[in-house]
Amino acid sequence: MHSCYKIVLATLLFIGLSSLVLIEGDEGHFVFLRGKKQYVLVEGTGDPTVVFITGKGRPQTDFKKVYSKLKKEVQIFSYDRASTGQSQSLNNERTADTMAYELNELLLKEKIKPPFILVGHSLGTYIMRCFANMYPTRVSGLVFVEPAHEYEYQYGLALRTDSDKIVFKDQFKSFLKVTGKTKGNHIESLKCFDFDSLGFSTNQRIVKNIKLPTTIPMTVILSTVPDVENDYISKEIDYKLNYFKNWQTINPQTKITVTSKSGYFIQKEEPSLVIDAIHDMIRIVKK
Repeated sequence: MHSCYKIVLATLLFIGLSSLVLIEGDEGHFVFLRGKKQYVLVEGTGDPTVVFITGKGRPQTDFKKVYSKLKKEVQIFSYDRASTGQSQSLNNERTADTMAYELNELLLKEKIKPPFILVGHSLGTYIMRCFANMYPTRVSGLVFVEPAHEYEYQYGLALRTDSDKIVFKDQFKSFLKVTGKTKGNHIESLKCFDFDSLGFSTNQRIVKNIKLPTTIPMTVILSTVPDVENDYISKEIDYKLNYFKNWQTINPQTKITVTSKSGYFIQKEEPSLVIDAIHDMIRIVKK
């Protein structure tokens, strides 16, 4: 009976370990979160650790051009959120605060020494804001790359004529129905586009109700390249620029960088701009 138990145990152990085998050439590994495999990549040495948080439904490789350079100087932490990339799904709602909590769990499991510099893109910047609000002593700097903001949809509606409002609403509804989306993209879209009567999604309400950090240095990198063509886009870009410039009145340690050389994915199209911003942030937090 005892020998049978050992055989079964060994078999289960082999199955468990084999399920963690990554594709050849992959430099990351899996961490279990509530029984589900989550993919993380930890490379380089040196403080502070730079943590990368991608946009909606996007794999951690979105920041590869950035962290491939930085890992030669400091430790980097990149990961696939649940349901994205190589990470398995978790049975919960994919809200920004939930994802911030999960990120902290992964950092604790990996024993990554705080405080961190967080670098986020789009939806990832909502997660950053939640993380900084939930764990302020674990954050030393924030770098926002083409960040989302909570008044995008509301302002877009306010700009438009009644007929154009209908088209605008239908466009956002269609984001939930596009075929070929990854599972993570679809799941994360649910709390990004469930707008209420006031024009706020679940995630927008979450970040709207938390205070912006006033003691943590922040850099915001913005693009002026239109991601769509319509009669309102120039006003929407101006509103975006003014919205984030207003952060400087809330947090004087906020630096704004604007580019017209790259679009929505600045970290892919102009990685040197993001790398330079992180270098500057490292110098600031090390003072």
